[in-house]
Amino acid sequence: MKNNFIIVGAGDFSKEIFSHKKDDFIIAADAGYSHLSSIGVIPDMVIGDFDSLGEIPSHPNIKKLPVKKDDTDIISSVRTALGMGAETICIYGATGGERFDHTIANIQTLQFIAENNAVGFIIDKDFIMCSFKNKTLVFDETFKGTFSLFSLCGKAEGVNIRGLSYEAENIVLTPDFPLGVSNSFKGETAEISVKNGILTAIWYENRFPDIK
Repeated sequence: MKNNFIIVGAGDFSKEIFSHKKDDFIIAADAGYSHLSSIGVIPDMVIGDFDSLGEIPSHPNIKKLPVKKDDTDIISSVRTALGMGAETICIYGATGGERFDHTIANIQTLQFIAENNAVGFIIDKDFIMCSFKNKTLVFDETFKGTFSLFSLCGKAEGVNIRGLSYEAENIVLTPDFPLGVSNSFKGETAEISVKNGILTAIWYENRFPDIK
């Protein structure tokens, strides 16, 4: 993935699934700094109001946010990444914890990323969630398990689902009916595309598709 940024939030974090490459730009969002410190990873930037972390960490590249603000720490981190030219943004620590409202906020943040012409991923220990606008995801034949597809922020038109157990051509998905839930890979290359709109996909392997 090109121009890949990684954001680590304060939610559930599993060191077994955390992965990064040399050229990835890593942002710790508030208490995400503790998660990274626990595995010996030094982020390139730390952003937050630090109400969760409880203190401002000793780091050379800190963006301190006010406690009273419209943006969450994660969406502030996303804005920074987009401003630096991010094409893909992978978010760890975005689910679980005691605040389910934060999980919903982070799912909304994926839509914000897609609306700004990048591709966003939430990476959980059990699944990956991805939002994309007017693009195609290509999964190779080795992917297995359940795949679900949703339109969460408006009508998605010209949706094609190929190579899964249930296929579709040029359909419309809407936020008020879960037509795309509970599909599955079937051992062949799968392509999911949308001509006009944003789709959110969920699959249960810690691997990424190609994006085109």
